[in-house]
Amino acid sequence: MVLASFVGMTIASAVGLFCLFMLIGIVSSSISSLTATTDAVKLKVKPNSILRIMLDQPITERSQSDFSSSLSSRSLSVTHNTGLNDILKAIDRAADDPNITLIYLDLSAFSAGLAHTEEIRNALDRFKESGKPIVAYGDNYSQLAFYLATVADRVYLNPFGSASLSGLGAEVMFYKGLLDKLKIEMQVIRHGKFKSAVEPFTADRMSAENREQYLSFINAIWGHITDRIATARQIEPARLQQLVNTLGLESAQQSLENGMVDKLLYKDELLGILCELTGVTSDENLLMVDVSDYGFSPYKQAIGRDKIAVVYADGEIKMGKSEKNITAWNYANILRQIRHDGTVKAVVFRVNSPGGSAQASEIIARELSLLQAEKPVVVSMSNYAASGGYWIAMPSDKIIVNPLSLTGSIGVFGLLPNFKRTMNDHLGITTDVVQSNTSADYPSVTRPLTAHERRTMQESVEFVYTQFVAKVSESRELSPERVDELGQGRVWSGIDAVRLGLADELGGLTEAIAAAAGLAELDLYRTVEYPAIGNPFEQLLRSLMKGEASIKTPLPDEISALEHLYNNINKPGVYARLPYELSIEN
Repeated sequence: MVLASFVGMTIASAVGLFCLFMLIGIVSSSISSLTATTDAVKLKVKPNSILRIMLDQPITERSQSDFSSSLSSRSLSVTHNTGLNDILKAIDRAADDPNITLIYLDLSAFSAGLAHTEEIRNALDRFKESGKPIVAYGDNYSQLAFYLATVADRVYLNPFGSASLSGLGAEVMFYKGLLDKLKIEMQVIRHGKFKSAVEPFTADRMSAENREQYLSFINAIWGHITDRIATARQIEPARLQQLVNTLGLESAQQSLENGMVDKLLYKDELLGILCELTGVTSDENLLMVDVSDYGFSPYKQAIGRDKIAVVYADGEIKMGKSEKNITAWNYANILRQIRHDGTVKAVVFRVNSPGGSAQASEIIARELSLLQAEKPVVVSMSNYAASGGYWIAMPSDKIIVNPLSLTGSIGVFGLLPNFKRTMNDHLGITTDVVQSNTSADYPSVTRPLTAHERRTMQESVEFVYTQFVAKVSESRELSPERVDELGQGRVWSGIDAVRLGLADELGGLTEAIAAAAGLAELDLYRTVEYPAIGNPFEQLLRSLMKGEASIKTPLPDEISALEHLYNNINKPGVYARLPYELSIEN
């Protein structure tokens, strides 16, 4: 046995060393190629260039670099994902760049979300003030792609394509039937008649209150989109809604006849028009710069000691200090660091979160309030800033919300599964317990809550909700009664949030930075972004050291739904979170 153990340890060590040397070899052999690639990307933009914007990959809040590797081929590569922050900077910069002649929106494939699309469209509106043209083309336009395309001076479509508009729809998946079959009882404690985070586990369809809030924010979002399309395409809003209701824009020809596009063109004809606009004789001579590369070209940056810190809070709010999601200790430390930094004169807190842990939200909000006492803080809301995401936005001098954001959801819930019948009836497993006190095993997932335990959980939920309402009342200067009326877990669009006093004005990240500069009375400043992102090699090594490196593959929708179910029943506690995993079909 000693010999066997020794041999086993020797083999394991040898395998471990082999893998380590293999990794070192991969990194070493790739450093030169990666460096060369990075240097090549640092291009010099030539005169008469076209800035091409393709949004065929999901857009994150900020640019990121990810590793992909293959041990079999001994190759290592870095994939750079262009974030919204750099896209907005590129568009604003192109307006003043004499080497950029026009912007070409290549929108045949489109992956941007609602709020991100709105901010890019607003940046393109600013670009048009330079007098430079914008040209949009698509083989087919999704609804959001077409919404973005309508900002262009010329909108072109493939003759066999479509620019179909059919309206927005949202779908919620319900798990009650599955839980009933598995005999899993979901014990729910909540405050807020609209706090429908628990509905997927307790019902098989939407409640009347949930349906009401869905219709409210979807109609607000769709009304905003169609109003801007109608203005851009010079069509009466009522006529546009009629075309949508009758599916009157299904074909390219219908889109042309109803003024939704300017001309039907094949791609080669589109390239010919770009040649005319830039004065070149052949499409081979067109100088196109992708927006993802444009940020790497040399340009004069703002100088000055004074800074505006842009803090990105992206993901679910959780306790702990992981670099993933919005974790309490991490963000408390970041905000504390900024508070003590004398060169930072103002802060933009960019929130893109459906919420999460109520305790983690309060820890972050507490540190933000200490920061706000010393420096101006402006909140910028992205796709989501709801429930806990709204909680952490309250300690601020101004809240700027995207019209297409989802926010509010001032409500609290607790969730605790009971697997007793599942274990007994399906698995033949029983449990027994010995305890010193009546509820020593509380909370337990192998038995139902007692009446006293349920009251205790309800008291916790009521306490958190009362605190939530009080904090909103103080920060927004609304009476507690009014906040409770707007709360109850109800989700609002950004448009309604401004109307109701839950936010101050409509706008995006650019407007938030300008507002922060105004509050701090800054004319010359530069922005710094938090959390800091290390270079890709450092990220990989940290992941390996923490055991977080993994190969991920996309999951089918059905499996993703089950993963979502597991994640929710696996985290009992009190939460301030958006009522659902929202999927808006566009």
